[in-house]
Amino acid sequence: MGRWMQAINKEDEVMLEMAPNFIIYCSKHIPKQIRSEFPILLDLELLSDKWIDELQILKPDRIKELCKELSRVYRILNLEEFALGVDAKKILDYWTTDEYKLSDINEDINALKLFFHKSIELDLETR
Repeated sequence: MGRWMQAINKEDEVMLEMAPNFIIYCSKHIPKQIRSEFPILLDLELLSDKWIDELQILKPDRIKELCKELSRVYRILNLEEFALGVDAKKILDYWTTDEYKLSDINEDINALKLFFHKSIELDLETR
């Protein structure tokens, strides 16, 4: 995944695509106490050493794990899950603005999960 995310079939054709902005910036805002619980999101942050020529390739099994991590971020931000030492309201204050609210974050996460579920269903590689 670079600045534009694509799901590719075995013939190297683009089947799905979208901007992965939320994923790229998400991990740097995850509190230190729980960062280790989000290894794939950490791998996708801008300064990660996992980027090779602005590209990362994720197979369906890693995408499933990424969906789990995104679901957990969603639950924490929506106060549906408690994480010891994490102040979800403080994170939201940091992440949100007058133009970008929790509902926008939820839309971004849901759009990403839909993209990934389609990618898994079609057995596509995500770049």
